[in-house]
Amino acid sequence: MKRTRLYWLAVVSLLLVAVVPGETADPMRLVMAGSSSGGTAHLYFAALAPLLNKHIPGMEASARSGGTTENVPLLERGDAKVAAVNTGAVLKLYGKEGLAKTRIRTLFAMFHAPYHILVPKNSPVKSVADLKDKRVSVGIKGGGEAYLFQRVVEALGMKETDFRAEYLGKGEAVNAYKDGTLDGMLFLCPLPCPVITELATHPRGARLIALSAEEVPKLLAKYPDYTEFTIEKSWYTHALKEAATDVRSFTEWYYVAARDDFPEETAYQITKVLAEKHEELVAAFKAANSSTAANTAKYPGFPLHPGTAKYLKEKGLQK
Repeated sequence: MKRTRLYWLAVVSLLLVAVVPGETADPMRLVMAGSSSGGTAHLYFAALAPLLNKHIPGMEASARSGGTTENVPLLERGDAKVAAVNTGAVLKLYGKEGLAKTRIRTLFAMFHAPYHILVPKNSPVKSVADLKDKRVSVGIKGGGEAYLFQRVVEALGMKETDFRAEYLGKGEAVNAYKDGTLDGMLFLCPLPCPVITELATHPRGARLIALSAEEVPKLLAKYPDYTEFTIEKSWYTHALKEAATDVRSFTEWYYVAARDDFPEETAYQITKVLAEKHEELVAAFKAANSSTAANTAKYPGFPLHPGTAKYLKEKGLQK
């Protein structure tokens, strides 16, 4: 009797496999942690997820909100498979020694984000110092932008408490600006930044504040992970019109990143999609224009993931 039962159990198992081949395999689920809702990294992943699902068999990718600083420990612990991070966030949390020992690996360069300082068109503000005692949005609490704001003002000889800082994501900040409750916004954003385009058409209008020729070197001397950058007026001539001008600032790179034990073949496939379907990504999210294989090779930030390094070597971008 026992032998008969075992026989029929084996037969049923074989029939299930024959009837529904491959159905028992779980699809590859990849939740990518970006930035605050409406933030650039969140929008980037929202545009990327459908591409990965389309071009990688079995992939089920999706985007969720997060923050570049909070994403760092998530990746280090393995609580997130893929996330948006930058080297500045790791330095903030763990210092130079922590950056040297991090398990975070670059899959691809997401974008570089110049620092924007925005005020209403008719505001008398002409410098960061002029924003003292004024209500300004600086990014979400604990996020990379809020930390960057602290770095900027301290490098320029001021304190965070000199300002009436509001810790808002870009979506919330835009609404507060429109409501008239903010005197300015300080944030990182790839070019062209949709925030500028949107607020330029609002009755309050918009204007960008430049850092001075003395201020930028002070910042870079203290924080060499940033790069001096000029936001050329051509990026915003259409939106800002006569208020458009070249604006001296600095920029920071963000990365699609994973931990060192992320599967090499999956990393290779993600890199391949990002590199070879770049035009599709840019069509869905224009700010991904700098997210290229060449920039990944040139500005790796963290050590490259082996899957990424393999692809870049195949394309002659890495030795």
